[in-house]
Amino acid sequence: MIAPENSQTPKILIIGGGASGLNLATRLGKTFGKKKSAEITLVDENLSHMWKPSLHEFAAGTKGGDEEISFLEHSNRNHYSFRLGRFSGVDVANKEVILDPVNDRNEIPLAPMRRLPFDYLVIAIGSRSNDFGCNGVADHCLFLDTPKQAKILQTEILNLCLRLQTGALGTDTSQVKICIIGGGATGVELAAELKEATEQLARHGLHKLLDPESVHISLIEASPKLVGHLSEEISQKVAARLQDLNIDLRLSSRVCEVTDSAVFFEDGIDIDAHLVIWAAGIKAPPLLAQLSVLETGSLGRLKLKPTLQTTAHDMIFVMGDCAEYIDPSTGSPLPPRAQVAAQQAVFLERQFRRLFARKSLLQFTYIDRGSLVALSNSSAVGALMGKAFGTFTIEGWLARRAYRYLHFAHEASVQGISRATLRSLMGHAMKRIRPRLKLH
Repeated sequence: MIAPENSQTPKILIIGGGASGLNLATRLGKTFGKKKSAEITLVDENLSHMWKPSLHEFAAGTKGGDEEISFLEHSNRNHYSFRLGRFSGVDVANKEVILDPVNDRNEIPLAPMRRLPFDYLVIAIGSRSNDFGCNGVADHCLFLDTPKQAKILQTEILNLCLRLQTGALGTDTSQVKICIIGGGATGVELAAELKEATEQLARHGLHKLLDPESVHISLIEASPKLVGHLSEEISQKVAARLQDLNIDLRLSSRVCEVTDSAVFFEDGIDIDAHLVIWAAGIKAPPLLAQLSVLETGSLGRLKLKPTLQTTAHDMIFVMGDCAEYIDPSTGSPLPPRAQVAAQQAVFLERQFRRLFARKSLLQFTYIDRGSLVALSNSSAVGALMGKAFGTFTIEGWLARRAYRYLHFAHEASVQGISRATLRSLMGHAMKRIRPRLKLH
């Protein structure tokens, strides 16, 4: 693949403002946008960025809107353009991306249907929940895939607790029943965070929540262990910590149907629930299957060459959860994890440097640095990997510090170290003068 002639300023269009998309836009803006040697444009259907691994904290209300990153403000500081739009297709022949309208809450358009030109396209639209065809999931479950869904979930949880406090759930109802389906990292972290959040609500006027039995949280997993990609030792530690939090664990329990008030299992057992959250698996957004110009693989993800270019078109790159990259060392696709997306964003910035210097492109190599699972504000557990020490398990306060550092590292990559440090210090200071929980 050859870079455009010098007389033409190349247009790099990035679809998706998640962790990888925002990271890449920041890097390319500083590398090419600042010098006006390329036009960098980021497209997203939201006006702000939330770090996806912390969506469970936004959903529980333990993180607030001041920790979001405004695309409009960020793009101005980092020499790229932001466009509000919902990705709906690619016109390869004309090198254009098709955007569907984005409407406000009253269904009045904020951005119309339109097309944006590109010379190079980077697709980084993440993943969506996979309901595996389970009856009733689409109609009766809430999800935690996007910032918008996190905000909806936060509102629903707060409203449910308010109804218990005021008696709107019924004068004979003394317990809020929340069911989380899926024992991966998202489900586990959300269960622990919700337990902490409801305890905080009890201290902020919802006195009925002071009763330890007033909130019943069930975590359902079809397999015999939690966080299946981690070791048996870590899985058992996670389970023990959740049980300490009085979370009802139901392992080896396969859901067959969800209604507006209950969850049913294949073995005939059912449990009542006021709120059901589905976190049982992910797949690529269904839209990708409709892009006949690109080749899809497992979970509907786009197939890639080792250079992160699509197998169908060299001017289209893909990264993050929607990319199927076959790891040559294992022969299997890389897992949809934040650290994969982060490494791919760093790699693609180097690829574009080489591309515009008319050098051959490199092959992506993934380095697994381990996994961490957050279990409320004060605890975490996980395994870290390094060449010097191999693999070792950490937990408790140290693991939570390491988990927070991951968020700080992401902030530093998109905000700069000085701004990330200042935001972190201001966040700690504000905790002393504001509620620890979003109460509206």
